[in-house]
Amino acid sequence: MGLAMFIYGFVPMSVVAFLPFFNLTLAEAGTFAVVFLASGELSFYGAVVLLGKEFVTVLKKRVLALLHRHHQEPKPVSRTRHRAGVVLFAASFLPYYIVLVDLVFFAPKGAEITFLAWVMVAGEVAGIVALFLLGGQFWERLKQLFSWPGDEVALAGEAR
Repeated sequence: MGLAMFIYGFVPMSVVAFLPFFNLTLAEAGTFAVVFLASGELSFYGAVVLLGKEFVTVLKKRVLALLHRHHQEPKPVSRTRHRAGVVLFAASFLPYYIVLVDLVFFAPKGAEITFLAWVMVAGEVAGIVALFLLGGQFWERLKQLFSWPGDEVALAGEAR
């Protein structure tokens, strides 16, 4: 499931590039781009949470191998790198709200729809860059936010 979500996360960025070739009105194209790109980003982050730290490590290793860099042991993430990653992570969600407000309250015209679609693609790219900046430890902590503590919490509560 996680791998399928990961692959789907990249599909919207590819399809939106061909949006002008579809026979859609500007409002339809804008709405489609917003919903489709947002679903791709949510799918990407869901895949990272489901697949875990090992997946992020393997993905990072393969991307670096494609760039012909020698793999080194991961260094701890510095405070500056962590802050930059968190800012990018939070900023990657903003383009969708900006585009949504523009579509709801204003009437975008021809080239503006294309610009809004590229703003959403930039949000996707910022989210992917944030993933690499924050490293595997951040994603493990994020994954723990969604795991049920189960009996451990109940047993700790009874011991008090």
